[in-house]
Amino acid sequence: MLEKSVEGKSFILIIPNDFKIYEIFNDNLEKFGFDLISIVPKKFRYKSKKQRIYNFFHKTLTQNKSFKKALVKQFHSDCIEAKIKHLKDKSVDYILVIRPDTVDIETLQRLIKIGKKVVAYQWDGLDRFPQVLQYIDLFESFLIFDEADYDKYKSKFSNLHKSENFYFDYDDAPNQPDSNTVYYIGAYYENRMEELNKILDEIEKYPVELDINLRNPSSKCPTTKKYIKFFRNYVDFKTNLAWMKKAKILLDFKVEEHNGLSLRFFEALRYQKKIITNNKTVMEYDFYDPQNVFIINHDDMSRLGEFISTPYKEISKEIVDQYSFSSWLSKYVL
Repeated sequence: MLEKSVEGKSFILIIPNDFKIYEIFNDNLEKFGFDLISIVPKKFRYKSKKQRIYNFFHKTLTQNKSFKKALVKQFHSDCIEAKIKHLKDKSVDYILVIRPDTVDIETLQRLIKIGKKVVAYQWDGLDRFPQVLQYIDLFESFLIFDEADYDKYKSKFSNLHKSENFYFDYDDAPNQPDSNTVYYIGAYYENRMEELNKILDEIEKYPVELDINLRNPSSKCPTTKKYIKFFRNYVDFKTNLAWMKKAKILLDFKVEEHNGLSLRFFEALRYQKKIITNNKTVMEYDFYDPQNVFIINHDDMSRLGEFISTPYKEISKEIVDQYSFSSWLSKYVL
């Protein structure tokens, strides 16, 4: 739980509409007692046929997609401005802006004026979206989760802080693990399939059920493994969480552009799931235990069967609690 009472305190959340993760953010912030204004920009639409046609020719002739990106950012910013235009300076207790690079500078400056405390969280690597670097100085506190990013930029930005990802204190779906299921959900990347197939070939040797889900907008099925399910549309965060809770073991693959731990590690910690990953960074954490975490290209593959068959080793409540959303919020935002 939160370290101090926030009952009735005003809170603005600015968050992208990625996988509808805003729903669980909203649930948790409201249960903590905040008077919440959640601003989720709508799906982009062109203002006119003329704008659509101009973008088509601009992209076709110049091979430059920056024009549409600028339109999307302006569209998102207009959505935010419409929600905050009635608010007075310093009238909001807390404002949390997630992915500030998706909002224009003028709108961010307006948010900073109306908030008593305004914090940004870039939940993607800085070098993955380098335009965000021009926004860091705007904020009282700018949070990132990648240690390499922090080491690279901390001398340049005094307001840059290394945080962690977290699990959510409140969610609806019960934790009902199936003792034999290995679960993974992610996007299909051709350059990731070799590593995925390699570890799946090893896992297949043991008595487990594989529940592997890949988003692939193409109609092609780039694998012969029948248990891999492909889908075109995004799976929302709450649905993914419900599916994850039915598994015993989770799979995780590091995004090349950053080294920090994904939400999946902290969900595994909360719900006592084992995890198979290629992210060695987990070894630096106090919750790391080789009985619960198997590291691809580090651990002896001959130990995989033993890892799968042995039960989860419980981690102390003191350690688990410090990675909750309420703990994160208390430490970095309040």
